[in-house]
Amino acid sequence: MAKPLDYSSNKEYKWHAIYTRLNHEKTVEASLKERSIEVFLPKKKMLRIWSDRKKWIEEPLFRPYVFVRVSNKEYHKVLQIPSVLYYIFFGGKAAQIPDEQIEVLKIIYDNNLDCEISPNSINSGDLAKIIYGPLKGRIVNVINRKGDQRIIVTMKQISYSVLIDIDSDFLIPC
Repeated sequence: MAKPLDYSSNKEYKWHAIYTRLNHEKTVEASLKERSIEVFLPKKKMLRIWSDRKKWIEEPLFRPYVFVRVSNKEYHKVLQIPSVLYYIFFGGKAAQIPDEQIEVLKIIYDNNLDCEISPNSINSGDLAKIIYGPLKGRIVNVINRKGDQRIIVTMKQISYSVLIDIDSDFLIPC
């Protein structure tokens, strides 16, 4: 297996969302890694119950999307991977997802933060800065839902939002 390259400081590499065949997200992730293409597939742990057993499994957080960070040279290589259907387009070209949004998702995933996925973009709320915890220093939208304090990471390019419960003491107004 090829070693992944560090593209974090290279400005010609941009994050994009690709649409895959349903239930092929993990296969696409493995294929991209084999080709040394930077990929991110956030997953959530779920308890799956069958008639004879229970098992914890990891399911993709955003079905059927996978995130890739590619340059113009690698752009078409991604489309050659079996089960990759197309890039998500916005305004006539492949939508670029800001690095900051992917970084927040990685922190949520790496720290196993409890979150909820909303299948449409949530646009209202105040801006706040997180002052404690793994998301410290991040500027986020804040909403109140049924008395709970939540923050929102909106990914308009794929029409999803991530909602995370957070203690109001961890936030300061911007």
